[in-house]
Amino acid sequence: MSLRFPFQHAPGKAEAFHITPDIKWLRTPLPLSLDHINCYLLRDTVNDSGQGWCVLDTGMNGQAAMQQWLDVIEAQLQGDHISRVIVTHHHPDHVGLAGWLCDTHKVPLYMTEAEYFYSRAFNSEARQEPYWEVKQYFDQTGISEADRNALLGNKHYKHLVSPVPAAFHRIQDGDILTIGLHQWEAITTRGHAPEHLCLYCKQQDILISGDQVLPQITSNVSVTPTQPKDNPLRHWMNAHTKMARRVPDSVLILPAHQLPFYGLHERLQAVVDHHHERMQAIIALLEKPRTAQQLTAELFDKELEPFQNFLAVGEVVAHLHYLLEEGRVMRELSGHMYYYEANNTNAEGTS
Repeated sequence: MSLRFPFQHAPGKAEAFHITPDIKWLRTPLPLSLDHINCYLLRDTVNDSGQGWCVLDTGMNGQAAMQQWLDVIEAQLQGDHISRVIVTHHHPDHVGLAGWLCDTHKVPLYMTEAEYFYSRAFNSEARQEPYWEVKQYFDQTGISEADRNALLGNKHYKHLVSPVPAAFHRIQDGDILTIGLHQWEAITTRGHAPEHLCLYCKQQDILISGDQVLPQITSNVSVTPTQPKDNPLRHWMNAHTKMARRVPDSVLILPAHQLPFYGLHERLQAVVDHHHERMQAIIALLEKPRTAQQLTAELFDKELEPFQNFLAVGEVVAHLHYLLEEGRVMRELSGHMYYYEANNTNAEGTS
């Protein structure tokens, strides 16, 4: 079986395609190489009386994305109101306009607890000097002085995310959200984000997957300075098992990027296989000790700008932490940097 795509084209400016009579799909632009995010409107009720639309994910704070929302609301909602905003996770392309929409329309924000407080934390004033453990992370990974200075001087989150609402409504794993005539089960996962939210509607056989399941690209899974000893790839692998157990293969997946598709279980397995292949590639490079930055340079074999390099190194470290936990690699602190080497006494490891 291969993935199936029921839509061959994506919505354009001021457009919103009907997935079903109660679900609309729109896109807002991103100023990135991945130039869009899919947002969804779910038919809802307003104050248990009139009809409205629930926004799911918002796009990144910026004039182009704001204008797209204004155009869609005018052209597509035919006078109906926005009822609430639901955000899958704290990354700027998902939460960036949540505050603006909630404040403009005086509607509540729904998020998982960890994602809400991550958004609040990153949206607050940064320290004047980087925390010592953040500096240590850059030292230990081998990221260059020039790259770290560019990254530590970056205040983009506050620009890319409108002020986060001072109140939210908590969504927990297993919660059932009634949105209009339909019930949606909340499924939360770790790996790409600390408490990422997906919504599954059994009645409609639809999964709104956020960044958890994408058809042709893989979400970044990184160790970051915020949690330098974490094993996010282990959480990510567990999340794929959880999704396959909780959601049937028959669902139509509405992802945050690219086109809606069928083939959930195949795609989940393909992503797991991809990460195992990546780990094998890393082990093959560890015939002699290497830093995370040296491994990144060999794996990507192209020039990366500072933020791309930061994400790439973080993902390499995520794979290394997974392999360390399994005993398939070793590491040693030499000076300020960690050097990794294959553990040939445990070469078979655990797949």
